[in-house]
Amino acid sequence: MRWLIQFYGLLALLVVAGVGGTVYKVTQFGLPFLPGEAAVRWVVEARVSFFATGHPVRVSLALPDSGEEGVGFGESAAALQYGFHTTRNERGENRRGIWTARSKSGPQVVYYRVEVDEERRGRGGRIFTSDVPRRPAEPIFEDLEAVAAQALVEAAYEASADVPSFLIQIMRRVNALPPEPEVALLLRRHERLRGTAARTALAIELCHLVGVAARVAHGVWLDESRLPQEAVTLLEVWDRDAWVLKLPDSPEEELPSGIFVWNRGGRPLLDVEGGVNSGVVFASARELAAVRDPSEGDRTPLLLTTVQSLPVTERAVFRFIVMVPIGALVVVVMRNVIGVSTLGTFMPVLLALSFLQMRSLAAALLLFGLVLTVGLYFRFLLSRLNLLVVPRVAACVVIVTLLMVITSVASYRLGFIGGMGITLFPMIILAWTIERMSLLWEEEGAGSALKQIVGSTAVAIVAYMTMLSPLIQHWCFYFPELLLLVLAAIILLGRYTGYRLLELVRFRHFRVATGGGGA
Repeated sequence: MRWLIQFYGLLALLVVAGVGGTVYKVTQFGLPFLPGEAAVRWVVEARVSFFATGHPVRVSLALPDSGEEGVGFGESAAALQYGFHTTRNERGENRRGIWTARSKSGPQVVYYRVEVDEERRGRGGRIFTSDVPRRPAEPIFEDLEAVAAQALVEAAYEASADVPSFLIQIMRRVNALPPEPEVALLLRRHERLRGTAARTALAIELCHLVGVAARVAHGVWLDESRLPQEAVTLLEVWDRDAWVLKLPDSPEEELPSGIFVWNRGGRPLLDVEGGVNSGVVFASARELAAVRDPSEGDRTPLLLTTVQSLPVTERAVFRFIVMVPIGALVVVVMRNVIGVSTLGTFMPVLLALSFLQMRSLAAALLLFGLVLTVGLYFRFLLSRLNLLVVPRVAACVVIVTLLMVITSVASYRLGFIGGMGITLFPMIILAWTIERMSLLWEEEGAGSALKQIVGSTAVAIVAYMTMLSPLIQHWCFYFPELLLLVLAAIILLGRYTGYRLLELVRFRHFRVATGGGGA
C-alpha cells in the first residue's frame, strides 16, 4: 500500500510541476499555449570566434542600424568578461559593436543578436535617403588595366539606360564564365579576395570609374535550414535618391525579402585586434514574440526558461532533442500496449528523427530501405570471414558510411536533392540494425527478421507523424516542462501488465473457443 502512495504521489508531482510551469509561462510571459496565437519574429545571431594571443583584445563587428526599417524588438550582446559598447561615424552611420578586454588567450567566442519583426523583415531593394553621397574617387589603373576597364565601362554604358541597368550590364560581364580577357586581367587586382567578393570589388571600381557611388553591404538569409551561414555579399549603388541593393550573382532580380540586410556603408564586416584566425558566422531562427522574453535567464527561474535562452545555432539542435521523449512515448505505447515487435528500443526513435530532418517521408523510406538492403547483403558476405563481433560491426559502419556517400553523390548527380539527407541517418544505429537483423535471419529465419524490421519502420513512421505535428513541436519547444507529463505517462505505462492489442488478435480463436465452452 505504501508503494502505491509513493507511485501515484510521484505521478501527481510530475503532473503538477508540468502543468504549473506551463500556466506560469502563459500568464507571466504571455507565451501562447497554441501555435498561431501570437506575433512572429526572426532572431538573427552573429557568432564571432577567434584565437586570442594574450594581448589586449578589441573586436569590432558591423551591426544593423536599429533606426532603419526592419529591425524590431531589440538587440543584445553576449560575451563573458568583455566590455561592450556601440559606435557610429561622424555622419551617424556605420554602427559597430565593440568588445574589449585587457588580456585574453585561447579560443574566444562573442555573440550579437538582433530581433526582426516578421512583418518588416526585408527592407526591399531600394533604401531612400536625403543624404546624397559624395562623388567617388576614380580608381587608379595601370596602362593595360585602364584600357580594359574603359572597354568594359563603354560597352556596359552603351547597353544601359540608367544606373540599375548599367550595374546589370557590368555584373553580366564580370560574372561571365569563362571570363573575358579584360575581366581576367582586372580580377588580378583582387587576388586576396575570392569568388563573389572579388567580382563585387571589381564591379565597384568600374562604377566609380564613371562616377557612380557603389559599396559593399552584407546580408543574412532568414532561413532556419542554413545553420550556420556566412554573410551574403551585397552590392549597393546610388540611383538618384536611393541606394539600390543587389545580389552580385543575380543583379537582374530584386533583392529577396528573405534576406535581412545586416550592415551597409562599405565598412569591413569584422575587425579583430589581439587575435588570429577570426571569423563570423550567422544563424537565424523563427520564433514567437512573447509579452515578456522568457530567455532572460537572470530574472527567470532556471526550470522555467525555454530553449530560446540558448544561442541560435545550438537552439536548432535542441528543436530535435526535445522531440526524443515524444518518440520514446510512442515506442512504449506501440510495444507495451499494441505489441509491435521492433529491433531494439530506441532505434525507431532515431529513425523518426532522421525522417524528420529529411522532411520527406517517401524519400526517407526509400533511402533507408536501399541502405539496409545493400548493407545486409554485404553483412552476409562478411559472415563468411568468421570475424569477431566488434570488427564485424566496425566493418558494417564503414560499409554504411560508404553507402551514404555513394547514395548522396548519386542523388545529387541525378538532381534529387532530397537524397543528400541520407547523411543524417545515424550510422551506428544503421550498422547495429544490419548486424541484429542478420543475426535474427540466421537464428530465427527470414520471417522473424523481416517482421521486426517492418515493425521498427512502422513505429518510426508513427513517431515521425507525431513529432511532425506543429502542436507537438510548439509545446515541446516553448513548454519543455510538459515533458514531465510525458514522463508520468511512461511511468504509468510501465505498470501495465495486461494483454497487448495484437495478442488479443492472436488469441482470438482461443477466446472464442473458451467462450463457447462456457455457454
